[in-house]
Amino acid sequence: MFPLILTLALATPAAAPPDGTYNYVSAMNGTTIAKTVITVKREESGSVVLSENGSGNMNGQKGSIQDTLTLDPALAPSAYASLASLGDSKSMKSTLVFNGTQATQSGDVNKKYDLVADAKHFVLMDFGPFTGFFALPAQMHAWSQPPVIAIIPMYAHAMPLTVDAALKPARPASVPATDEQISFNNMVQITLWYDPQTLIVDELDVPSQGVVVKRTP
Repeated sequence: MFPLILTLALATPAAAPPDGTYNYVSAMNGTTIAKTVITVKREESGSVVLSENGSGNMNGQKGSIQDTLTLDPALAPSAYASLASLGDSKSMKSTLVFNGTQATQSGDVNKKYDLVADAKHFVLMDFGPFTGFFALPAQMHAWSQPPVIAIIPMYAHAMPLTVDAALKPARPASVPATDEQISFNNMVQITLWYDPQTLIVDELDVPSQGVVVKRTP
């Protein structure tokens, strides 16, 4: 009986935001530029599927984004696909497949990424799509905040990413008093404010870009 109980405990999926629909509004320097909807759905396998549908308008150009990020029961990415459009004619397509220590991108760009140094996991930090940022607090919580490799498909780039525990940004007035924050300062400073009980992101701040993404009802 004890080995069975142990096996069941080890198979328990990592904590992640509850199934449901979450709405976000993005602003740059105080001007609303985009809205997006994230849908969280668990599969029988224990995988968590994050689907996104967003649209916006920046510098007079309309754009849209649809993407899906699939996480395994331990919240490591197993598949990713995105389709972004800008204006009437330009579109960008990216697909990622993960296989152990390597990720392969196809679509507009064909490239391979490897886990390097002490990193044991990949994460997504695509610019435009929000699914990767939405998953970050839950992933880092599940993995005890280790170094990871962040893939940015839009730029066909990957970089080491580490939590900067020394960063203590002021709490925005719109963020609940019970929220916790997790910050990164590798390429630009990024702070995510999230509910520690549900692991739902309430706000993302990128001060150097004047970008704020807030959850809305």
